Amino acid sequence: MAARVEGDWPVTERETELGEIREWTAAGVGALLVGEQGVGKTTLLNAAVRQAERDGARVVRGDAVRDHLHAWGRAKAARHRTVLALDDVHTADPETLGLVCRLADSGQALLLATTHPGAALPTGLRRLLIGKSVRRLAVGALGRTGVVRVLTARLGGPVAVATAERFWDLSRGNALILRELVDQALTEGALRQVRGRWRWPGLSAVPDSRLADLAALLLGDLDPAERDLVNMLALAGPLEAGLSVVEARGEAAESLNRRGVLVAERSRFRLSLRLAHPFCAAVVGASLPELTARRLRMEIADAISGTGARRPGDAARIAGLRLGTGPLPGPAELTRAAVGALRGEDHRLAERLCRAVLAAGVTTADAGLDVTLGQALAGQSRHVEAEACFAQAQAQTQAPAPAALSRPRALNMGLGLGRLAEAEAVAATDRGTRAVVRLLKDRIGEARQLAGTAQGMEPLLALLHHQAGDDTAALAVLSGARPTLADRDETARCDHLYVAGCVTAHARGLTEAEAVLAELREQARDGGPRTRMYARLLEARMLRAAGRAAEAVEPLRQAAAYGGTVDWLSTRSVRLARLAGAVAESGDTVEAASLLEEAREAQRDECAYPLMADAVELEGALVMACLGHRQAAAARAAEVAERATAAGRFAQALSALHLAARAGAAPRAGTVEVLPVRMADDVVLRHVRALAESDGEALEGVSRRFDDLGSPLLAAEAAAHAARTRQASGDRRGARIAQAAGAELAARCGAEPPEWAVPGNRRDPDAWAELTAREREIASLAVSQLSNQEIADRLVLSVRTVENHLYRAYGKLGVTARTELARVLSRGTVQVRRIA
Repeated sequence: MAARVEGDWPVTERETELGEIREWTAAGVGALLVGEQGVGKTTLLNAAVRQAERDGARVVRGDAVRDHLHAWGRAKAARHRTVLALDDVHTADPETLGLVCRLADSGQALLLATTHPGAALPTGLRRLLIGKSVRRLAVGALGRTGVVRVLTARLGGPVAVATAERFWDLSRGNALILRELVDQALTEGALRQVRGRWRWPGLSAVPDSRLADLAALLLGDLDPAERDLVNMLALAGPLEAGLSVVEARGEAAESLNRRGVLVAERSRFRLSLRLAHPFCAAVVGASLPELTARRLRMEIADAISGTGARRPGDAARIAGLRLGTGPLPGPAELTRAAVGALRGEDHRLAERLCRAVLAAGVTTADAGLDVTLGQALAGQSRHVEAEACFAQAQAQTQAPAPAALSRPRALNMGLGLGRLAEAEAVAATDRGTRAVVRLLKDRIGEARQLAGTAQGMEPLLALLHHQAGDDTAALAVLSGARPTLADRDETARCDHLYVAGCVTAHARGLTEAEAVLAELREQARDGGPRTRMYARLLEARMLRAAGRAAEAVEPLRQAAAYGGTVDWLSTRSVRLARLAGAVAESGDTVEAASLLEEAREAQRDECAYPLMADAVELEGALVMACLGHRQAAAARAAEVAERATAAGRFAQALSALHLAARAGAAPRAGTVEVLPVRMADDVVLRHVRALAESDGEALEGVSRRFDDLGSPLLAAEAAAHAARTRQASGDRRGARIAQAAGAELAARCGAEPPEWAVPGNRRDPDAWAELTAREREIASLAVSQLSNQEIADRLVLSVRTVENHLYRAYGKLGVTARTELARVLSRGTVQVRRIA
């Protein structure tokens, strides 16, 4: 499908703001839209004007205000609701503004206007704000989900997650920047559909003049010192405030900071400066003349060297800045810099540095350079090239190969190329790597034995214990490795904390897991992209467990866009599938289905990894359930449960059984019984059994346990099932109590149990329809704050009759108090009108 290059952009993700403006104008109040340059104030103003015209208002825009309003006169204006629309109201001429303010103050017209934060507002407009004839409405940048929806609406089809993240990274939700980026990408043909999905590799090497003009507009007028500092930040990214090249331009830095061009950020004891708009950094950096860029890169490299280059990543940064600008460091220093670039996951820089050493004709006897180059290529998903480098290194090394070579080669061969038999042969005596390969082969028991005898593989061993249904052993392994965690490298610490967070959340609840998440976030502050990705993945996992799926979407979008080194702890397809599941739980099943398709596409480029493949299938089953296909979802989940059980992945099998049971399918005969006895007290297993046996008392116990673990939405769901079970057995009092408990839990987490898990649970409108006419009448009066006596007097009934009708209504609706009845009535009335 071809997208239009010209034309208006759709007004998307502004429904809330348009709704507020409509409410205000209906009440005779105008709106002042306040937002930064480019966030879409003018587009929103135009949409509000069209909305007002559809509602019957007469609209006068901008320069036409004076001429038209003088011609209409007071009497004519009074017969029509008039809306005056002014863009950038702070720049309007005094005569026009004076007339507008007088008409708005007298109630003859409503004012819709835009302005910038901090703009000097005229006295008349301030008077309108104080008198509440006009209200301020903040217009912010779009969030990640907003950018996705705008792109989808503009392009007319789904956008790849990585592409959406690239647009977000550059625009930060600024509508003007987003529009210009997309329009240029379409014009160039860089943004195009591949397999039904829009993809974009990023900003071109030479941005066009419109993008350069927009960057200049956002930066404003710059003096020479300011321009030099802006250019440096565009070339090198954030710079420390104490760096000599920054201190030499101190006044320029302060001026740029005051104007919002430059942002100062503190991390522990360091203060760093960066450009406020990533878009400006990208465009300026790509547009600099070569000689200017060369001079500035050398200045920055010399300044960092002058500090002693003691910080992690300094050597890689200095070497990267000096590439192509003059004499390079020696081969050994370049190789060390390449290793540093790998630690920071700058795989392209690591490759460039390695190739710079090779270009100098240097050979290394220990094959370390080939290994580093192989890892840099593997990090870019160039697995075939990486294997060639590893093989060359192997040829230069006496057998057996050291772990520094055998481990990355085996993991590249297994995870990247899917050649598992060869990967295990390459791993040789490295038990830890062999354990990973056995995990990929779905031989859980063997992997567990190998990991238990390997050094430094505690995260893998803990994951395998968890999958075997032994969370106690998993937590013990992690606890035992805790004292040495500070001595491990970043990858090992990240793996440890991520696995610890997942297992703790499941076994001990979200409150305890919060501490682990906080520690992982702290590490992510100064860590690489992989650590940040796993911190977001853990955060999203816990948010979903807490019933806050909508909040989990943002971190999952970032995690799903990660394209770094593949590993055994997650795959790109799983991250995409989890995003699809969270989006589906949030109510957007159309995007969820598209994301699930993208996850399946990603699977085709990955190693066949049953644990992760079935994780994708489970999220797919969840999406199907949210789409309303309960039986198909349950069947798919049951298939996953059988495969996982056969492989010894009991934790995953139980998750699959849980989804199937919640979708209305009792577990197949014997499936639950094969789970280890040590899992008997797992709340998820108790939930599955209670649903299968329709045990109201057990469901109430499950509800309390879920609540203790920090999962109020699952607790509410179990309570709703308990209420139905009680009701079916004739225990109306027990049903009301369970229903009330479920309502309280749902209110606490701000969401209702999903319709697919508890059909008709949203204060079941059918139950309202089952009330007799008299019961509805009395229930309606009860929520209007009339006492039973007052209702009896009004309807000429006895108090006892009123009480009996209310009691029956309470039983049918599953409530116990008038406050709950009010919520049911507000929903039930809508249903009654629809039926009528």
